[in-house]
Amino acid sequence: MNRVRDYSGFAAWFAGLGYIVLWPVTSSDLSGRPFGASIFCRDGAFSVLDFLCNSPHPLQLPPALHAIGLLSAIFVTARLLLHAVRRSRRAADRRAAGTCALTARIPAVVLRPPPPRKPPRRYRTVKPRRHFGLRGLPQ
Repeated sequence: MNRVRDYSGFAAWFAGLGYIVLWPVTSSDLSGRPFGASIFCRDGAFSVLDFLCNSPHPLQLPPALHAIGLLSAIFVTARLLLHAVRRSRRAADRRAAGTCALTARIPAVVLRPPPPRKPPRRYRTVKPRRHFGLRGLPQ
């Protein structure tokens, strides 16, 4: 079950990062231009990006793939935010533990003595061979 969880997490992560990269290229504004082209293109004015403004939309995704990509992108964003929050809490805990040495806890592993070692196991002695072969003693 852990493998299924790991594989599905990787697939969602990969799809989310891929959709974040492809989203500006695949989504279009209301006029049919690629996303963001309306910012750079002015109607009736000459633009350096005239190729972008007047080119047909290169990539189109169906709405179902946009929905799956959006959910994956939300998953990636939430996971990154959660990772950042955990990391900042860990750093804050380390700073708090470093400021007051008296309140720092000593791990229980340090306080316990190591467990006693068992004596090494004695092996049986084997009688030495009198012959070398698979079928027994030669006749």
